[in-house]
Amino acid sequence: MSKVKKTLMILFVGLSLASCDVLTQVAQMANFANCTFNFNNVNNIQMLGVNLSKGMTKESLNVTQLLSLTNAIMSKSLPVTFNVNLDVSNPNSIAASMAKMDYILTLNGKQVVSTTLNQAINVPANASNVISIPIMTDLFQLFSGESADAIVNLAFKLAGASSNPVNVGLKVKPYISINGQQLPYPDYITMNKTLN
Repeated sequence: MSKVKKTLMILFVGLSLASCDVLTQVAQMANFANCTFNFNNVNNIQMLGVNLSKGMTKESLNVTQLLSLTNAIMSKSLPVTFNVNLDVSNPNSIAASMAKMDYILTLNGKQVVSTTLNQAINVPANASNVISIPIMTDLFQLFSGESADAIVNLAFKLAGASSNPVNVGLKVKPYISINGQQLPYPDYITMNKTLN
C-alpha cells in the first residue's frame, strides 16, 4: 500500500472516530430532554460566618453572633451563601452529560443570581446524580424594600425555620462541548420549590 493510500486511510478512520465521538456527545446532550430534574433541597447556609443548621432561629445565636447580625442590619448588608441541590434522573440507556450549565435563581420572584456553573456533569445510564449549585448573595441588596426582620427571617427560612413560605425558582441550561465549541441546550429547564 502506498504512503498516500495509508495517509488517506488514517485520515478517514480519524474522521470517522471524530464523527462517532461528536454523535455520542450530541446524543448525551439530547438525553437531557428525557432526564427528570427535581429540586432536592437547600443546604450549607452560611450567614455572617455562621452555619445555619436545620431549624435554627435568631434565638439560637450567641451574643457575639447577635452583635454581628445587629451590625449587619445597621449597615444594611447581609451576605449569605448556600447550595441548591438538584436530583437529575437519567432513564436513558446511555449517559447524559454536559460541559457546563447556565443557571438563574430567584427567591420570592426576585432574581438572586444569573451565572454559569463551569463544571462537567455526567449522569450515568439508568441512574441518578445530584448537582450542587453554589449561591452567593446579599439579602439586603436583594430585598431592599423589605423590613430588616423579614430579610433576616428569610435567611433562617432557607435553613428550615418556621416562618412565611419562601418560593425558590431555578432555571438551568446545559451545554455540551463538541470540537472545542460549547453548544447550549435549546431552552432553560425550569423548576420551583416552596419552602414552607
